[in-house]
Amino acid sequence: MANVEEKKFKSTAEEVEYLLSKYPEAKNNDFYLQWVWLKDIEGLDLPDLPWQRFQQLAGKMGSIRRARQKVQSMGKHLPSDEKILQRRKRWRNIRLEERKLLQPLASKAKVKVKAKAKATA
Repeated sequence: MANVEEKKFKSTAEEVEYLLSKYPEAKNNDFYLQWVWLKDIEGLDLPDLPWQRFQQLAGKMGSIRRARQKVQSMGKHLPSDEKILQRRKRWRNIRLEERKLLQPLASKAKVKVKAKAKATA
C-alpha cells in the first residue's frame, strides 16, 4: 500500500495510527489529519499552513459536508456514482429500521416517566 519513510502500511487504520502518533494535534482536527495524510502518505506537495488556519478550515469543511448532506436529503444533486447512491440508500434504510426498533422502547420510557409523575403528585 503506502510507503512513508520506509514504512509499509497494511491498512488505513495503520496509516492513521502512524499519523496520530507523529502529529498529535491531528487527534482533535479531522481536516488536519486528512491534510497530513495527503502529504505524508500520498506524497502530495501541499503548502504548510498555520495551525490557526487549519482550525478555521476544519470548521468550514464540516459545514460544507453538512450542507451537502442537507441538500441531498431533499433529493437534490444526488451522487452520480451509482455505488455511492446505493450505499447511502442502504444506510438510510438501516437507520429507518433502527428507529422502528427503538420506537417501542422510547414509548415505554415515556410511560414510565408519566407513571412516576402521577405517583409523586
